[in-house]
Amino acid sequence: MPHRSTYAAIDLGSNSFHLLIVRLEHEELRVIDRVKDMVRLAGGLDKRGRLDASTRDNALACLGRFRQLLEGIPESNIRVAATQTFRKLRHPGAFLAAAEQALGAPIEIISGREEARLVYAGVYANHPLPGVTAASGAGLVEGRRLVIDIGGGSTELALGQGRQLLLAESMQYGCVVSSQAYFADGKITSKRWRKAIASVCRDMQENALRFREAGFSEVIGASGTIRAIQAIAMQQGWTEYLITPAVLQQLQDAMTDCGHVERLSLPGLSERRRPVLVGGVAILAALLQTMQIGHMAVSNAALREGLLEDMLGRLRNEDPRDHSIDAFMQRHAVDQRQSEAVAATVQHWLDQVGAAWQINPAQRKLLLFAARVHEAGLAIAHSQYQLHSAYLLEHSDLPGFSQLEQRYLAVLARWHRRAISADWHDGLPQRLHTAAARGLTLLRLAVIMQRNRMRLDCSNIALHSNDDGLQMLLPPDWLTEHPLTAQDLQQEADSVQKLGITLKLTEADGAAQTRSARTRQRRSS
Repeated sequence: MPHRSTYAAIDLGSNSFHLLIVRLEHEELRVIDRVKDMVRLAGGLDKRGRLDASTRDNALACLGRFRQLLEGIPESNIRVAATQTFRKLRHPGAFLAAAEQALGAPIEIISGREEARLVYAGVYANHPLPGVTAASGAGLVEGRRLVIDIGGGSTELALGQGRQLLLAESMQYGCVVSSQAYFADGKITSKRWRKAIASVCRDMQENALRFREAGFSEVIGASGTIRAIQAIAMQQGWTEYLITPAVLQQLQDAMTDCGHVERLSLPGLSERRRPVLVGGVAILAALLQTMQIGHMAVSNAALREGLLEDMLGRLRNEDPRDHSIDAFMQRHAVDQRQSEAVAATVQHWLDQVGAAWQINPAQRKLLLFAARVHEAGLAIAHSQYQLHSAYLLEHSDLPGFSQLEQRYLAVLARWHRRAISADWHDGLPQRLHTAAARGLTLLRLAVIMQRNRMRLDCSNIALHSNDDGLQMLLPPDWLTEHPLTAQDLQQEADSVQKLGITLKLTEADGAAQTRSARTRQRRSS
């Protein structure tokens, strides 16, 4: 029996894969299980974005082990986020399909800024109130919190006040990448420290200025790298809790004295963390220097806690994607009256055939989002505006959306009008083709119905579905009274055949009015 109050969040990081399972009891989350496996995905990726066979096999084996713990948890209660290394794969489709099959759940590849947003949400959910004020040379703004997450392949910065995220950025270096770049042979010297820190400082000057100008009064570190640094410093007696530039200097000196990664033997340092710690320390030292941070606290929460918070927020109708779509519509001056008319018509169709067509709640919501923003490309040009809409949806920063969700929206927007190409579903995994085809059909029909932009009342028009067949039941003489819409619908019967959908138009008197029938009538006359 499905455990409907049990939720799982999985973070497929560049260094480690994490699984967190919780149960919602009395409005509180209780941890049931945690699993961590240091796969080091980033270490198996070459400069051309290819993953070596050994790392690939280790990753799939790890996901297979995770799958056993997911048994009995509804798919709607599982969120899986893949980060920087997945983003860098040259051909992610094949590996993603194999990974989803091994795990038994869909995997979302999220953008760097979305990763930063989720980390901030996870830290805030576990530490909602400000803690120790950071002694910083940055503009001091009380109540603003900077969250730093150093992963294996990227580093995320997120600045917010309360729940509200104000700035988010992702930089493409993490503990694995930096360790390989500056300490590839394992040697640790003062000269290499200076080179690594100077390089990171140089790369992040512009972002550091933005965050300093925004101002913050508290800094919290997240992720395994920062927690490992804190653990070592506490066991060495360098600090009681906070990480400071002086603490990092002591750690750098201790590591330099060891001289080589293989000789690192520090209390609190795990064997699995040892090969990549040096790169993480260099990144954090550079961050504290360029951000002018005097000290930082450390959180046990990170991306996986943010995934849970986001998932539960959607269940509470606190979906950040709603705000993202509203902001997107304002930014691109979308005609709100028209978008609402199309969305209302799509909702009308969904109420009638959504269940029979097995369009699940997540796919319904994406379809309604697409209905609201399908005309965004008009802000660029009217000609072929569907192409512009698709580009904007796929490449904009839309907090709350995964890359696949944005691509799904882009596909619906791209093909909501005009002829449908045989490759319309390119970029979508096979598992989404049927839902996308059915959703796209409903969107195209809604756009046709609202073409005159007068909010046509469709309450007296019914849709009936049968597998991939769709029958539209119209009032008597409706096609005669709406000649332009009738022509569009008759042409649409041909168009949606490219989606594997058969559309039949029938008036209430029972006379079938398909385009082919009308063609035969015209020819006979």
